[in-house]
Amino acid sequence: MRKIDTIIVHCTATRAEWWESRSAEDKMAECKSWHLAKGWSDIGYHYLIDRDGTVTEGRPIEKSGAHAKGYNKSSVGIALWGGHGGSQDDKFEEHFTPQQDRALRRLIAQLRMEYPAIGTIIGHNSVSPKMCPCFEVSAWLSNAEPEPKKQKTRIIQSKTVQASTIAKVTSAATPLVGVIGGLEWQKLALMGVFALVGMVALGVVDMERLKKWNKGDR
Repeated sequence: MRKIDTIIVHCTATRAEWWESRSAEDKMAECKSWHLAKGWSDIGYHYLIDRDGTVTEGRPIEKSGAHAKGYNKSSVGIALWGGHGGSQDDKFEEHFTPQQDRALRRLIAQLRMEYPAIGTIIGHNSVSPKMCPCFEVSAWLSNAEPEPKKQKTRIIQSKTVQASTIAKVTSAATPLVGVIGGLEWQKLALMGVFALVGMVALGVVDMERLKKWNKGDR
């Protein structure tokens, strides 16, 4: 087995809609025919990644590829379908899909586990005066796909209780959030409000009874 220490990323320079109804295997076979027409012994790339993220194998990885002159002996060539008319300074998302993004990252991770000597991951434009793969691989690698934004919990206040009163009870009960579920917590907050209103009402009744007592009306 040859020593593999480098991954070189390419693009096929095809339009995004090219052969969109054909399978990834059909596209790989077509690319192979292009390379055979050049007099090569096989397709030049080891892997190709279709627009939907499907990865197809090209030339056996045990054999040196034909994708980057002077760097084929110890490298793996990965090509992304797309990139027509692109520039080396473009962004990945300008030419390729999120599915291709995820598939390429997974493939690179897998290859690095299988071949620990891999320490260099670059684009074709880093070793040749070409636009391919139409983005800066090092910048793309350092910017992983962002996680989906978390939705904020929406709390609907009861129309029968003043918002200011609930706000006070809510503030006092804040440490309980996360321990008690959202719905149960709202019930407890309302119970607290009703208890507070009840205590105030009892206080008013006691004041009336005290006035009557002072007047001798016992």
